[in-house]
Amino acid sequence: MKQFGWPLLPHSLFGRTALVIAAVSIAFQLFTLAVIFHFALVPLGRHATDDLAALMLSSASAWQRAGIENRVVLSDRLFAEHELQVRADTLLTESFSRYLPYFHFLEDALSARTGQTIRLGRGTFGDGSGYWARIPVVAWDGTRVWVQVGFSQDRVAVQPSAALLIILLVGALVIFLTSGWLARWLIGPLAQLAKATQRIGKGQRPVPLAESGPTELATLAHEFNRMGVEVETLLNNRTTLLAGISHDLRSPLTRIQLALGMLDDKPDVDLLARITRDVNHMNQLIARCLEVGRDFAERESSRFNLCDLLAEIAREQAPGIEIRGRKGPDCQLHAKPLALRRILSNLIDNAARYGDRQLIDIEYDVIDRKVEIRILDHGPGIPEHQREAVFQPFHRLDPSRSSRTGGSGLGLAIVRQIAQANDWKVWLSPRDGGGTVAHVRLPLEE
Repeated sequence: MKQFGWPLLPHSLFGRTALVIAAVSIAFQLFTLAVIFHFALVPLGRHATDDLAALMLSSASAWQRAGIENRVVLSDRLFAEHELQVRADTLLTESFSRYLPYFHFLEDALSARTGQTIRLGRGTFGDGSGYWARIPVVAWDGTRVWVQVGFSQDRVAVQPSAALLIILLVGALVIFLTSGWLARWLIGPLAQLAKATQRIGKGQRPVPLAESGPTELATLAHEFNRMGVEVETLLNNRTTLLAGISHDLRSPLTRIQLALGMLDDKPDVDLLARITRDVNHMNQLIARCLEVGRDFAERESSRFNLCDLLAEIAREQAPGIEIRGRKGPDCQLHAKPLALRRILSNLIDNAARYGDRQLIDIEYDVIDRKVEIRILDHGPGIPEHQREAVFQPFHRLDPSRSSRTGGSGLGLAIVRQIAQANDWKVWLSPRDGGGTVAHVRLPLEE
């Protein structure tokens, strides 16, 4: 399938998740640095340069007003206390590139205080280099003269731009590594799920996923593992169903073929009756298989009265068998009626077959917003180790596989599969005094 979108975006969920996390994190980092720069560094820089500009102007004025004999002493004190030098306007300076906002702030502060456009220049300062400004001052005679005030380049050794750049680069590296690890941690289980899903698509059972990590992923892994087991069970049941149908159809077809061969020689009413019974048995087997598809195809739930449904099923099922219903609390169900009817009909039919055609009891209770329906018979009971096995297709307690004593072998298998499809529960238990109890539990509201 053709995918549309940005051509430079990664195709994998891992790549896109990592890219989104990294992009959002870097954008937030840039926003944070911009806020710090605008509301913290710029005001601090302007205050610092304004103080330095005031100090440079006062130093220039004091140096100019001092006598020639006192300027040397004043210069030494300014250098010692403030690392400033003041001299006559005789030093040659050169222009330089102003990468730091600090120089612009200082020039603006000096220009604002002097009323003149002041530009810094680079020149010699002691044994190294520094920055000098030509500042106009008023002499004793009221004339304006220019003096130079300089400071060492070590005074602006702090480089906030470089610091911000380092923070940005290191932060970006950490963000990419963290986003990659986080994306792999989150997407890794989904990648394993995708591989496992491909195995299911090929009819293979996937390796169980680790049910660990975040709650959502652990729940997803648990449900997928459960689904894998159910799919395998469904495939096994399908195989067993096809094999059983083939076996059960082959036997009556063989008998019909033999009977037809004998009828060619001598017509016999008994042979015709046997053929009719075999055909009826085949029709019953095929009808059971069609019932499975029809009951699974039911999609819509509806509201109905459980008592009315049980009474209707009791009238239709097991003719000639007494069925006694014990009414529980009144309840209105919202479920799939055809599916529930099929389950109860098969259970009642099973109880009539194995209960020696004695009295069958039907009762129900409402417990914790769930309805539990019980069908009780007076048969010989089912051994404990066989109570789950009887829900497998074509499993009969009677090893003879006789249709008279064992039915088609699909009744309880259909019950279990319909119940699982609707998230209902069906199980068997022994009845006090002998017999079997079939339980069906489903919620009041789906």
